[in-house]
Amino acid sequence: MAIFRQIASARTDSILHQTWGDEALGHIRCRIVAVAVADLAEGTIARMGSVGMWLALAAVIGVCTVVALGCMWLAYRILPESAGTEYNSSLSPFLTIIGLMFGALLGFTVVVAFEQFSSAGANVADEATTLTTMYRQTVTMPDPERTQIRQLLRVYTTAVKGPEWQSQKRGQANDTARSAITQMYRVIGNQQPSVANSPATSNFVGRLTVLSSDRNTRILDASPRIPPVLWCGLLIGAVFLVTITGFMRLGNRRGHVVLCCAVAVLLGLLLFVIFSLDRPFNSQTGVTPTPFAHSLEVFDAVDHGK
Repeated sequence: MAIFRQIASARTDSILHQTWGDEALGHIRCRIVAVAVADLAEGTIARMGSVGMWLALAAVIGVCTVVALGCMWLAYRILPESAGTEYNSSLSPFLTIIGLMFGALLGFTVVVAFEQFSSAGANVADEATTLTTMYRQTVTMPDPERTQIRQLLRVYTTAVKGPEWQSQKRGQANDTARSAITQMYRVIGNQQPSVANSPATSNFVGRLTVLSSDRNTRILDASPRIPPVLWCGLLIGAVFLVTITGFMRLGNRRGHVVLCCAVAVLLGLLLFVIFSLDRPFNSQTGVTPTPFAHSLEVFDAVDHGK
């Protein structure tokens, strides 16, 4: 929001105008507004928990219904009362073209968002699996390195499961988890040459590199991937489609209301699904830190010789 306020100021507007011109300045403002609205909605839902998610879903349905009724009201205000079902023939080509284009864009976005969501969940599972494997590999290490590495693995897992899971939603990493990885590299590097060059240590270092890569990928996955310009296209396409549906004519006005509202609600629900999938760690039904809790249980079992 600080960036938004700075660009909204007159001085910054003058600088941007001199650098890029009116058209580029308009694009920058649209992008900032889209990002600010998305962050506000995301933060509100996260603060309200599971109740917030259902309230957001109900709000989407309500807004879509109001938009559909508004489009129908506008259509009946503009079109003459004598306009009948024969009026639909002139609107059908527009409805078909916009429906096909928007359907292709919407389907592509849903598939991409779901693939990113699945990839984020698989990466979290891989990271937790790597932690359990590394903890078991410490059995082959001599003391005090074994005790130090086990303690650092617990510190890392606890930090990821708790503070970092919350901070990564804002695109921020946790210093405790980052420091734990660095300390593990230092412990391995300070070992005796005979121990550091052993196959077990080399395998552990390889696992540690995989862990660091999985962590970086998880933090990057927490950020939305769908650009604001694509969101603008989806929203504008949905509004156009609902508007044309409202301008269509049916023999029964009540049936027209039901049809128009159903189309609007369906499009709104699909957009809400895309919004949730694009934020895999923010949704109440998204990726959870359960794999890391399981890793801590495995750590306890290894400590007891199991």
